[in-house]
Amino acid sequence: MSAFLAGVLIGIGNVALVTNDKLVGAVLFSVALLSIIELRLPLYTGRIGKVLTNRNPSELFLILCLNAFGTLAVTAGYLIAYPGSGERFREIGEAKYSKPLLTLFVAGILCNVLIHVAVSARKELITVLCIAAFILCGFEHSVADAGYLPFGGSLLRWLVIVAGNTVGGIGTELLLKEKI
Repeated sequence: MSAFLAGVLIGIGNVALVTNDKLVGAVLFSVALLSIIELRLPLYTGRIGKVLTNRNPSELFLILCLNAFGTLAVTAGYLIAYPGSGERFREIGEAKYSKPLLTLFVAGILCNVLIHVAVSARKELITVLCIAAFILCGFEHSVADAGYLPFGGSLLRWLVIVAGNTVGGIGTELLLKEKI
């Protein structure tokens, strides 16, 4: 259930992004990751970098699925409570999922470089800046992007983002540990 809660927090971060002010949304989204770090909740993008040293791949798959369901639950709940917000979710989803596959993959890698740094540094300012950077640069976060799947997404495109996040997380961990 803690992985589901991490997804819920990311979903709440997505709600901040449907505002018309991208900078404000980017900064407010960081509240989700700060809370996840503080509460030590399992978030796929924050944990995938450790898969080579101490994580069970099937556990990480379960975390990813529960994170995605938590994010989707918030999206559904928000749309029920605020039915007029669906158009903004659709705009964001279509913009995200219309990118070429290679762009989604690279944007997933770059996102998780920043996520891994944010989680590893455990400094609030670094976390806020890393989150704002990945959002303002247009990078892709698989858990957050799961909330936009009903709006222009496809399982294949989402899995490409997951693959990019995986490569970014593992690659950053290896570089931080100077194993390559």
